[in-house]
Amino acid sequence: MRIRPVAAVVAGLSTIVLLAGCLGQAPELQNLAARLDGLPGVLSARADLAGGVVTPAEHRLDLVLDPALTEDDARRIAQLSCEGDVEVAMISIATKEDSLAPGTVLNVFSPESGTTCLSEPGLVRFAQASAAMQRLGEGFEGRFGVSLQGPEAGGDDPLLVTLTSTDRARLAEAIRDVRSELPGVPLDFRGSWDEDGDQNLPDHVHLAALLSADTELAPFLPLVERAQELGTGTVAIEDGAVTVELRDDTPATASAELIALAEQAGLALTLEPPLPPTARAVAPWE
Repeated sequence: MRIRPVAAVVAGLSTIVLLAGCLGQAPELQNLAARLDGLPGVLSARADLAGGVVTPAEHRLDLVLDPALTEDDARRIAQLSCEGDVEVAMISIATKEDSLAPGTVLNVFSPESGTTCLSEPGLVRFAQASAAMQRLGEGFEGRFGVSLQGPEAGGDDPLLVTLTSTDRARLAEAIRDVRSELPGVPLDFRGSWDEDGDQNLPDHVHLAALLSADTELAPFLPLVERAQELGTGTVAIEDGAVTVELRDDTPATASAELIALAEQAGLALTLEPPLPPTARAVAPWE
């Protein structure tokens, strides 16, 4: 009689357990997706199951939410997402089936817990950011990225909102609308644009703002909008201070005009020389 080595038996049992875990998680994830799919505010919910011999954590959950998602609907979706014990590697939340389409609010992330449990405050913030996107109108050629992970309600960590747009003037509009929808939230806003109208926008921040929860945005906007009109580089806001990068083609009169606007608004202004062509403009606090 042939005797199989103990190591081979153990390896075989491990594979069986691994497959059983994978197969056991798949129906649970599909069931959760089906339950989410029936909730108000959910346009579609899909379990993207990894194939082959994999761990359950390699599965993915894709949610498409109504752009007009209400805060109450967001809370219900978050609560249901935390029911059960399903492991996933990735969660995608978007307001359009084509997540790269203009006017989309998107967040793709790997949950720290490894589960499908969504942050309730985070999903409420997602709904508020989507409301800000709707203010910008159907013709907005840009996309929002919104973090669902932190800050929790009342936390000091800023909410990261990224924006890409093919129209620079819309960056100031976007931060205004985001602030209107999220008035009491610390905000880390990073807006990028491309003057050539390329949808594949570069990783280059042109309007950055780090605002505490009680910072009023209105005093900054005339200075920001005029700086953009004058053809400056990156404009960065941090509470009571503004940093503006001057470019080689910025008019010589720009400095005096911007200084006057800053004095009228009671803002501290720093004017920076042009960055080298290969440099990536960043906010001054980075």
